[in-house]
Amino acid sequence: MSRTPSGGSGADRPTVLLTGASGVVGRSLLREPNGPRFVVATHSTPVPEAGDGRSVRLDMSAERFGLDEDSYAALAAEVDVVIHSAGLTEWGLPAEAYLPINIEGTRRVAEFAERADATVHFMSTAFVAALADGAPVPLGADNVCRNYISSKRRAEQILRDSGVRHTVFRPTNLIGDSTTGWTSQGQIVQLMSDWLGRGKAPFIPAHPGIRMDFVPQDLLSKSVLRAIELGDDAGEFWVTYGPEAMDIDACLRVLAKHAAGRGRALTLPPVVNADELAPGTIENTAPRTRSFLAVLRDVSEVTRCSGGVLPTSMPELRERYGIPQVDDTTAYLTSLEYAAEHLG
Repeated sequence: MSRTPSGGSGADRPTVLLTGASGVVGRSLLREPNGPRFVVATHSTPVPEAGDGRSVRLDMSAERFGLDEDSYAALAAEVDVVIHSAGLTEWGLPAEAYLPINIEGTRRVAEFAERADATVHFMSTAFVAALADGAPVPLGADNVCRNYISSKRRAEQILRDSGVRHTVFRPTNLIGDSTTGWTSQGQIVQLMSDWLGRGKAPFIPAHPGIRMDFVPQDLLSKSVLRAIELGDDAGEFWVTYGPEAMDIDACLRVLAKHAAGRGRALTLPPVVNADELAPGTIENTAPRTRSFLAVLRDVSEVTRCSGGVLPTSMPELRERYGIPQVDDTTAYLTSLEYAAEHLG
């Protein structure tokens, strides 16, 4: 599982090519103290956290990342490790939309890693559990997450087939930093939580017994960077709370507490079994409500297809990588407070 540990300071630090540096995970990684020497892959979006790190403009889906042969060879000679965080994470798109970056981009990363003799640390998704061969129930063909999940599952297979050294990190939906709530941009959890916290939901469609599994982004970042420090070059890690994750009632209590802190009294909506909804119950609501309810239903289905509780490696991450034990409800509330103050 491990090569010679490559962490430390000065000349001992590995050189890490970071793809997706402008994204939520990429910027979180760059904020962690005492990290490796980063080469930051950019495309069009500035990366404030890059600091003095070297930036290189890459086209992730192009041969040699769009570089000429000499530049590509020089980059391969420089890099020891790749963190592959670049990806299209938006749900609900046609399958072909995920091909260039999620699939072809991963193929290009595998080619580069072979050339560089580098280990790849790949950022996948915990939702791949819903498409596992042993899933208790099949995921619906029209589930809003399905094409995205399928692209990540295929990307994992590309890495396995390539033979390059690699790990796979499978985070659930990420929230802000566990201590400060900081995040570089709002994501689905913040968006949906704001809508729910303003009393907009007439009901919550969910499958009985599911958990609301949200993980602070810095726990993922710390895990990945510690894996690099230890020289780990194999393993699959589910960055989730699993059975420790809050249930729906606990999630709603956090939303009510946050609303109260903002001067709003939140009447909690009823939770309705998603399998027992009458035809048209969601479809006959207003467009925005319909969209949000459908997402809630489909994400609940993903969790149900994963066994109701997502697989987790959290105990291993705490033991091996020293990841702090963070209460998810406290981190969720902190994330909501940060989003309300800074993300609008």
